[in-house]
Amino acid sequence: MRNKIYVVSYGIYWKVRCDHCESKVINTQYEAIKIAKNHVSDLPEGILSQIIIQKSDGTFREEWTYGKDPFPPRG
Repeated sequence: MRNKIYVVSYGIYWKVRCDHCESKVINTQYEAIKIAKNHVSDLPEGILSQIIIQKSDGTFREEWTYGKDPFPPRG
């Protein structure tokens, strides 16, 4: 199971949200990405986490995976 942290457009602001943390409204996407990265670095080593970044048009631009990503995937 992955900890997914989303950086999403929120009107003229950006929001960092995840299942296990409180959402935060941020002024810029750059600041929101920094907060998401800091959140991942505070997790115990080896925890599989993913930062998913949305563009202002609603599509997702990229994902970053942290931790030990199982490859090849099971299934």
